[in-house]
This record gives sequence, structure tokens and C-alpha cells, in this order.
Amino acid sequence: MNKGLKRAGLGLVGTAVAGAAYVFLSPKPTSRLVKTSFSGGNEVAINGFEEVVQKTSVRKDIDYHSAYENGTFDLIRYEGEKQIVPTIFWVHGGSFVGGDKADVFKYATSIASNGYNVVSVNYALAPDVTYPVPLQQLEEAYTYIAENNDRFRLDLNRVFFAGDSNGAQLVAQFVGIQLNDNYAPSAEVNQVVPKESILGTILMSGPYDLKRSIVESSRAVNRFLFKRIGWAYFGTYNWEDLPVVAEASPLVNIPATFVPTFITDGNTGSFETQAKEFAIILSGRTDVTSVFYDRSEHTLGHDYHFEMDKPAASATYRRLITFLRETTR
Repeated sequence: MNKGLKRAGLGLVGTAVAGAAYVFLSPKPTSRLVKTSFSGGNEVAINGFEEVVQKTSVRKDIDYHSAYENGTFDLIRYEGEKQIVPTIFWVHGGSFVGGDKADVFKYATSIASNGYNVVSVNYALAPDVTYPVPLQQLEEAYTYIAENNDRFRLDLNRVFFAGDSNGAQLVAQFVGIQLNDNYAPSAEVNQVVPKESILGTILMSGPYDLKRSIVESSRAVNRFLFKRIGWAYFGTYNWEDLPVVAEASPLVNIPATFVPTFITDGNTGSFETQAKEFAIILSGRTDVTSVFYDRSEHTLGHDYHFEMDKPAASATYRRLITFLRETTR
């Protein structure tokens, strides 16, 4: 064999081995792969979206002056007859390592058209940042708006917090902190939202306990991915038994006080078991609207609710709007 080709071949083998090793020595390769898989989201616009858009206006990429990257939000404002409407803070998903506020734009706009202002928040992604930075950025976003509300003219006396996928976990923990003293001290998030102003939460397809997501998964590839997602978010390979992991789980660190909640998940390849358990826990503390479907009726994946061309997503959306109207005062 030509010596140059032999050296090149050995170089390729070495590169492949080094690449494979890197997957096991760092969460970054898997994080990039997961981030790519979430790129663009899975939104399908509601039927008649053109009319929805006419009822709203949008200001994109407003800087909330975060100490970290991705510190921007979109403000989707209702432009109908009502002058003062409640505010919904939405936190996007993406397994802590991906996703963007743009991925929920159509859904958030549809909700806003029913008489709500929606603040869709971006935050820095793991592994560039680790727990609890996204929670701290949600505090930053709210505080910035509250301190500059003469510009935004939002009703902060009636607010909802909403999230999809890992955004649902972030919302559950953030609201738990706001409502319960010393709920998650390691997060170093302040109680900046007046308790009486929080009307409810919207939790969609959330992994409420990341450790359980590994244990309960029957697929080796999912266990591999969850292991590295947790590594990226909590900052260490052996993260499962860290005290902050239990602190971050509302299934372990159960909030004593909570607010009316809308909760849903798909029944295939998502976190339905955790969602149902959390719904039962919360029902002992507050009013809960649970939306789950039997597989014999619909086969629904993770974040199914964004696929508004499907009957189940449309039905869930209608129940969500009913929840918002019934909970708004």
C-alpha cells in the first residue's frame, strides 16, 4: 500500500475513534444532534391562521438585558376590542439544549387572538450554560418587563405561565418558587412575581423528572440521550443523584401551594406517565384540567398539541382556551 494512503487511512481511523470517544467524554456532540432535531419545531398553523394574525401584532427579539445569551422575547399582543387583557409568559422546549421561541410562534399567536398578550421567552441553552440559568433568565425577563411596563402596557396583575416540553418543567419549578418560600434554594431565583397575580399554569408534554425519564425508558437510545441531556443541563456526567436534580423535579420536590393548571401530553414517546402523576398531585392542591387520550382513540407523540391539522390537537386547543377563559378573572 502507498505510504501516503496508509497514513491517511490511519488518520481517518484515528479521527473516527477520537470522534466516538468525544461522544462519551462530552455532552456537546449529542446536544448538537438534539438541537438540530428540534430546529424549526413541529408547528402546524390553526385553520384560518390568516384571520388570527389580523387580531394580533408582534414585536420580535426584544432584549431583556440578560446576563446570559439568548436574552430576548417576542411580544404577541391582542389587538381586538378589549383594551386590558391578561398576560401569558411562554417558555419553549427543546430538551434544554435546543428549541427557540420561534418554534411556538403560530400557537402563541393563536392563543393571543382570543384576548391575551403573550410574552414568548428565549433563554441560553445547555451545555453552554447549566442549571439554574434558564430559571434565572425567566426571572430576568419578568423583572425587565415589570420595570419597563410603561413601554409594554401589559397587565401584570393577571398572568399565566406556560411551557412545552422542558419549558413545562421550567415553568412548574419557577411557579413553585414564586408561590412557596425556600422551594428551590439552589436555583437562586427570587420571588419577583406577586403570588396573587398568578392565575394559572399551562404545562404541555413536560419531563417533570429527568432522572425518571432514563429509568422508565424502554429504549437504550433514549436512555443514552437523556443521560447526555442531563449531563449538559446539570453539568456533570453522574448527575442523576445530585441534590439539585431532586430539587428540580416537582414529582420529588412537590410544591405545597400551586395554581390552577392545564396539563396534557401525548401517549407515545413522551412523558405521559409523569404528566398524569403530576396532575393527580396537583389536584389535591388546586383545580386541574387534564387532557389525555387513549391510544385506541389517537396515537399522539411528544408536543402533539402543536400539530393543529390533527383532530386531537384541535380538541386540546379548544379545551385550553376554555381553561383560560374560566380561570381569568
